[in-house]
Amino acid sequence: MFSAASVPQESAAIPSFLPVILILLPVAGVVARGLISQSTGHSAGLFNRYRVRKADLFSSEFVVAIIFIGLWLYTVLGQRSFTAAVPLTGTLPGSELLSDITPLLVVLLPFAGALISGLIGRSNKDIRDCVATCTAFLTCVLAISMYPMVAAGEVSYALPEFMGLGLLFRVDFFGFVFAVMASFIWFLATFYSGEYMRHEHASTRYYVFLLLSLGGTLGVFLAGDFLSLFLFFEAMTLFSYVLVVHAQSEEAMAAGRNYLYMGIFGGLCLLVAIMMVTMHAGTTAIAPGLESLADMGTMGYVAAALFFIGFGIKAGAAPLHIWLPQAHPVAPTPASALLSGIMIKTGAYGIIRVFTLLYTPAQGESPLWYTTEQFGYALIWFGMVTMFTAAVLALVQRHAKRVLAYSSVSQMGYILMGIGAAAYLGFDGAIGFAGWAYHILNHAFFKSAMFLMVGAIYLRTHSLDYSKVGGLWRRFPVTAAAFLVAGAAIAGVPGFNGYVSKTLLHHAIVDAWQAQGVTSLWYAEKIFTITGGLTVCYIARLFYSLFLGPARDGTHKYARETFLERTIFAGFAAFLLYGGLAYSNVIERVILPMSSGFVYNDYYLNYVAKTGVWNVEDLSAIFISLGIGAVTFILLSRIDFALPLPQKLSVERLIYKPVLNFSVNMFMAVGRGIEFVTEGVLVGSVRPSVFLARLAGSADAGLLPRVGEAVLLGLTQMRESVYTYVVSMVHEVQVYTREAEWVAFFTMIKLDYNHRGDHLYKKLTLMNLDLCLFIIIVTLVIVFSLRFLTLMVP
Repeated sequence: MFSAASVPQESAAIPSFLPVILILLPVAGVVARGLISQSTGHSAGLFNRYRVRKADLFSSEFVVAIIFIGLWLYTVLGQRSFTAAVPLTGTLPGSELLSDITPLLVVLLPFAGALISGLIGRSNKDIRDCVATCTAFLTCVLAISMYPMVAAGEVSYALPEFMGLGLLFRVDFFGFVFAVMASFIWFLATFYSGEYMRHEHASTRYYVFLLLSLGGTLGVFLAGDFLSLFLFFEAMTLFSYVLVVHAQSEEAMAAGRNYLYMGIFGGLCLLVAIMMVTMHAGTTAIAPGLESLADMGTMGYVAAALFFIGFGIKAGAAPLHIWLPQAHPVAPTPASALLSGIMIKTGAYGIIRVFTLLYTPAQGESPLWYTTEQFGYALIWFGMVTMFTAAVLALVQRHAKRVLAYSSVSQMGYILMGIGAAAYLGFDGAIGFAGWAYHILNHAFFKSAMFLMVGAIYLRTHSLDYSKVGGLWRRFPVTAAAFLVAGAAIAGVPGFNGYVSKTLLHHAIVDAWQAQGVTSLWYAEKIFTITGGLTVCYIARLFYSLFLGPARDGTHKYARETFLERTIFAGFAAFLLYGGLAYSNVIERVILPMSSGFVYNDYYLNYVAKTGVWNVEDLSAIFISLGIGAVTFILLSRIDFALPLPQKLSVERLIYKPVLNFSVNMFMAVGRGIEFVTEGVLVGSVRPSVFLARLAGSADAGLLPRVGEAVLLGLTQMRESVYTYVVSMVHEVQVYTREAEWVAFFTMIKLDYNHRGDHLYKKLTLMNLDLCLFIIIVTLVIVFSLRFLTLMVP
């Protein structure tokens, strides 16, 4: 399907980070193993051989020697030898497309690490943890190493013969940012898993499928067409299913079934949509293609709906979100952090690629932008329903991980709304793009951090129920401070990264409303503000219940934070603060370069670069949300957040269960019909067949022999009659012939001796034959002829 592009003979070499990766890999392994040993009190046999003490880990001769050996190799071999450790094929003529194998290596490395971890895990768990952590670290650095190439242009690599269809990787700056974000957070979660999984069963299986899921996730972000994206998307779903059912409890298995069934259904929707687009447009490329899809008519909208269902299930868009609140609480905490922080972003990534790229025209000035606007309007309201509904449901939860799960759904509503606003504004939708792009990055960090922090609490308390934990800030001061930072970020408090992204999203929805003055979008902006207040309320309740509430019995006996946990949580908090305080750098160096593959007006891109968030209008908007949140918290605290929400409002009861019951009843009815027909035609016909078989057997045993004997007797009698008749006729002929002989004989004699005239005598004596000789010859012929006939008759 794909053909290797032609390569110029001369192209400028682009520096590669691969030698740095090779140097950092063993260092990362030593540091990772040492941190885990230091935090858990375990000492690995590998380090006992070198007698490295935990207290001297970072100053040990072992680490220093590795670093100096790497630097020495780098100096001796020279920097130029590392310029293309994985050779680049160069710049394609007339384009900025580079061909390089690095994207394939980024995807394959986690698969190789999973295999090695699975083999080593049977014999040495410490080395297994080290291999898994080093694999995640190396994957992250390898993804970062693509930066020089991505900055110069898109990077591609093709496997034309893969499965007969081909596999294409194509990395632009947008996919690069997603890949780096995913691999970095995955590394932190894998690093943290060394502490968490010491208290869990089947840890080897967990690491294997954690790395396999990483490979599938990165494949989604680096895929070059929708077919390749689909393959990795399905692989990620299957691999992450094992993480969801890791506990193997009844609740985990039920959540896993919902996750798997909905994931497979979504995958089928994607496959059908991709086939429809491919059959019409003739390509699966991820690029603006509305010109080739414009004449699809209604089928274009059907394909768009199938795309949204397939990606929306993974993204947690309402009402397709029901798997998410069930799966997150039962999965191991590091897996929950990745499910919420990274894997649901694959769904958002797909929606972005479809509705802000595939279903957009390639030209800025085109009447086809009206179609994109229609899709954008629908996405805005899907986002509004998702964010508001999930925020209300998060208010009434009493389990920390379920609150965070519904919070993830609500935050995905913000992102969907931003995607919709960008599509609605069309060529002028750069502000919407900046809003959802910034919020995706922010949500990945603060939600992953919050899941890891509640996981650290669960390791000590074995419960995350509000009624069983409380007053934990004394035992977990760094965790409490970092959780407060993450909570302030997700609530949109000024100074934190969430404030910037939510402000940009608020600008987007306001611009969408003012673009055409649609009244419904004015209401959407109000829902946006109210939902921000509900977010503040449930986050405040979560923090208060875990850290500031009344201390429970035995709180003082909980083990304190480890050095590893403090390091990771503090690192997350630093990222959240940097994103809020240095937002202009993030917008300039990350957000705006991400838009290079999209079709947006340069004027509005420059407007985004100059947009400020520290002004009275933006601050007043966020303070309104904070005020709504404070008032809501005070009011609901009086009734202990026991909102009288009727169970009948459940999406499962209103939509999924009726649809499921209808489907089951329909299939049962079809099954009963098939069963009736089968019994009537196949099973029901057995008795008549048996009767006929018995009747045939009786006829064969009694009637047929008698009929045969009668027929045989009749044929015998017929044969005898014919034989007798023939013999009698032959006998009569024989008698007649003999009489004729005698008559002829006597006639001849009579002619010989009494010829009565000369004429007749002369005729009988032709050829001067003597009459006597002629009579003898004729007589002998007749006699011998009759004798022969006599001999022939039996």
